[in-house]
Amino acid sequence: MKRFLLSAIALVVAFAANAATAVETTTFQGKIAVGFTAEIPEIGDDSDAATVVFSKMDDGTYQFVLQQFSFSGLVIGDVTITKGLNAEEKDGTIVLTTDNVEAPVTNSDMAAMLGGKVLITMKATIKEGKMVAELSNIHVNLLGTEMNVTAKFESSSSTTGINSVSTASAQTSRIYDLSGRELPAMQKGLNIVKMANGETVKIIK
Repeated sequence: MKRFLLSAIALVVAFAANAATAVETTTFQGKIAVGFTAEIPEIGDDSDAATVVFSKMDDGTYQFVLQQFSFSGLVIGDVTITKGLNAEEKDGTIVLTTDNVEAPVTNSDMAAMLGGKVLITMKATIKEGKMVAELSNIHVNLLGTEMNVTAKFESSSSTTGINSVSTASAQTSRIYDLSGRELPAMQKGLNIVKMANGETVKIIK
């Protein structure tokens, strides 16, 4: 029994050590439109407020969290996309894509009824501090009823912070724009920041 407990503790410690943590997080505030056809709906005056948290992890992966996703009065919960999330950057634009991936659902009473997950396909772009995300083939199975949901999110504002960085290492030494020119301070859009410890991070302002 003692050997089993020691093994279990070692496994938990190893898992915790390997778990990725966010080094840079951007919170996008905006609106979301939800539909029940194959076409992506458009944002309107009656669209609900929504929040997306996009994080760069310390293992080089990314995380997309649509907080408290809801439709027709049903609060699905926080939908988190990590596995299967591809990110490419070109000319100051970050493009995020997934293809029918399982996204864990948490932080709601509905999560258990959904089996703790939904299938989702997504394409999102981040440019100049704004995000537009189109979500399709959101397969939601409630009590044996399968629904295929689509949604569109558009942000109106964003805030970015650097996480999991010590005070000593968080001091910047150089700030550059995308063309490599040094800047006196961070500008609107994407900034390349070289930290005092040699680490380079990208910050959207």
